[in-house]
Amino acid sequence: MISCDEAALICNKSQYEEASLLEKFKLKLHILFCSTCSSFSKRNKQLSQMFGKTELHVLSDSSKKQLKQEIRERL
Repeated sequence: MISCDEAALICNKSQYEEASLLEKFKLKLHILFCSTCSSFSKRNKQLSQMFGKTELHVLSDSSKKQLKQEIRERL
């Protein structure tokens, strides 16, 4: 049986489709016996779904550098 810390790590990896089949199996087994991790897993899925529905955009590295430079100049 895995620990709750390991279950949380696998749960997070699973959300980004980075967990192996064995890890997913271990997580499912752990969740059957641990209500705390079961609740965490459900909330984590809901949060990921909410973020998936938003139209978040990430700045490119060059845009980040330019923005940092502009901030430095204004200070």
